[in-house]
Amino acid sequence: RLAHDLVATWGADTLAPFVLRGDKSYFFSEDERSFIAYRVVGGVAIVSGDPIGRTGQEGELLDRFIAFVRERGWRLAVLGASERRLGLYRSRGLHALYHGDEAVVETARFSLEGRAIRKVRQSVHRLQRLGYRFELLRPCKIDPGLRSELDDVVRTWRGGEPEKGFVMALDALFRLGDDEALFAVGRDPDGSPAGFLHFAVCRAGSALSLSSMPRLRSTPNGFNEWLVCETVAWAKENGFARVSLNFAPFAALLAPEAELTRVQRIERRALLRLKGHFQLDNLLLFNRKF
Repeated sequence: RLAHDLVATWGADTLAPFVLRGDKSYFFSEDERSFIAYRVVGGVAIVSGDPIGRTGQEGELLDRFIAFVRERGWRLAVLGASERRLGLYRSRGLHALYHGDEAVVETARFSLEGRAIRKVRQSVHRLQRLGYRFELLRPCKIDPGLRSELDDVVRTWRGGEPEKGFVMALDALFRLGDDEALFAVGRDPDGSPAGFLHFAVCRAGSALSLSSMPRLRSTPNGFNEWLVCETVAWAKENGFARVSLNFAPFAALLAPEAELTRVQRIERRALLRLKGHFQLDNLLLFNRKF
C-alpha cells in the first residue's frame, strides 16, 4: 500500500507504475517517504528504474541500498535508468551502458495531418470504414463476461509463451485499480473485442504508459495504430500530456539513418541476427510511425 501511495504521489517517470508488479521487492528510506524497487536474479540486485519518492532523498537512499546489497554479497544493476539520474549513479561508481529509448507521444502536438503520418492516417480511416469501435474503460467497468473475452484475446495472442517483462510491463491485467489503469478496447463490427491496449496511469507525470497490446491475428493491418491514435485523442481531451508507447531496445543503433562507428555497425549486425527471437527493429518501426 505504501509503494502504491508513493507511486501515485511522486511517480512522475512513465516507468514508475511498473514497479508495482508482483515480482518486485522494496527498499524504503528510513522515513518511508521514498523507495527503490528491485529483484535479485543470479546474485544481482536489479533495480527497476529510478528511486521513487520525496525529492532530495535519492542519494541517501541509494547509499543505504548499496550498503544493503554489499552486505549480502550481491552485485548491483539499474535497468531503465533515466538520463537525468546518470550523474547520481556515476557518483556511486556505477557505469552507464546505453540500452534503448522510450517512445513518448506528446498529446498536444500529435496530429494525423501531413504526409509523414499518412500511413497511420490511412489505417485509422480503414478501421473506421470497416466498422471497428473504440472504447476506453477503467477496470471497474469490465464485467466478468468482458474480462473473460479479454483473457481469451491475451491467451490467443501469446500462444504458449509465458508473460515476460520487468521495467515496462505489468505482470497481471488487473493488478492496478481504477485510478491506476485503463483499457483501450477495439471491438470488431460484430461488437466482440478484437484486441486492446492496457495502460498504467502515471498521474504525477500526466501520462499513460503502455503495458501490453494483445490482439487477435485476424485483425486488419493498422489495428494497433488505430487504437493508439484513439487513445492519444482521449488522453488529450482528459488532461494527459503524454502517452508512452513502449521501450525500444537499442533504437539508436537500429535507426536506418544512424551514423555509426565501425564497432556500432558490428553491434547492429549482431542485433539484427536476433530478429527471429526478438522483434527489435519491428518495434522501432512501429514507434517511428507516430
